[in-house]
Amino acid sequence: MKRATSSERIRKQAAVGRNLFQHDELVAAVCKYFCRGMPVAEIIDEVRQKLKITLKREEPYRLIAFAAQRGWLRFQAPFAHELAAQIQERFPRLADVRVVRTGVSDDISYNVAAMLLKEVCGLSRSRSSKSEVHIGFAGGVALRKSARIFSEMLKEPRADLPRKIVFHAMVAGFNMQDPSTDPNGFFTYFASEPALQVKTSFLGLLAPGIVKTSEIDKLRSIEYIRDAYERAREIDIIITSAGGHWQEGHSGLRNLYSLWAPQSLEQLNKAGCIGDMMWRPLGRDGPLSIRTDMRTVTLLELGELPDFIKQGKKVVLLLGPCGDCGGSKEEVLSAIVNYRQPLITHLVADSRSARALLGQTHAASN
Repeated sequence: MKRATSSERIRKQAAVGRNLFQHDELVAAVCKYFCRGMPVAEIIDEVRQKLKITLKREEPYRLIAFAAQRGWLRFQAPFAHELAAQIQERFPRLADVRVVRTGVSDDISYNVAAMLLKEVCGLSRSRSSKSEVHIGFAGGVALRKSARIFSEMLKEPRADLPRKIVFHAMVAGFNMQDPSTDPNGFFTYFASEPALQVKTSFLGLLAPGIVKTSEIDKLRSIEYIRDAYERAREIDIIITSAGGHWQEGHSGLRNLYSLWAPQSLEQLNKAGCIGDMMWRPLGRDGPLSIRTDMRTVTLLELGELPDFIKQGKKVVLLLGPCGDCGGSKEEVLSAIVNYRQPLITHLVADSRSARALLGQTHAASN
């Protein structure tokens, strides 16, 4: 005879409880008690007294794990407000800075999505209620997480949402082994989703991720690719990340060059490349203008961002810990914010990178 699993037993027990609790409702109650800081013994007592359901000692853990696996639990990493204020004071060109006390990129991705929602709603309020907002997404794992979280945020009703959001892919697909990092793939979070409170449409960049530099103009002349470039002027907000730890091989762009264009990689190394932003190379003094044999396909060049910003448009930078080694990326961040012209307007960064940028090497500093 097959024995009922713990989850099945809890469901049956909850169904016959005094208030006919369903399993998910019991999960919600246990998670709430857990988030209040209750130890397991207190959670069991609370459930028995208030819900008339008896749990074994291991069952609260299983219910909490059940919620976590479905994304129902989220840790809210605290902000380092003083670090953010110091960065904004030192770099007044930045319109908004959020520094998150965290050692993982997920917390940065969440706060980028929250900042994006704030900016989108702000644009909507400044325009008519029937307006549309255009967002350009660069690629990468952390930005994919931001796109997913942003799609969930758009399911919540708000009076200040625009009528429509148009998503633009800022870079072409570059990782054939992991297409999930391609911004064209992010659009699936927003396509045919009835719960979204806005209409959506998309402009992909359907091109190879890396091409010969001598052929880039020919590629851009192809009709369906040309349309993506021509409509780039409609973009209101760009969301991008930055890769670092170049010499250690932790940059996705470096790995791309290493695999498909080693000669171009050698050119970039000689030019002093330290990382990348929007899949274009960065040196310690900012964007590298070196013409390599091969190059990535991007909707805008880094050198075009200052003029983009002068038009009142926004560039949000996600700067989290390195996805390979967990290290901070202050070297790349310094190259971006110290450039003679503005490359970004908004910044969400982890606290270690922020401290290092400000020259605060001690973990005890705020």
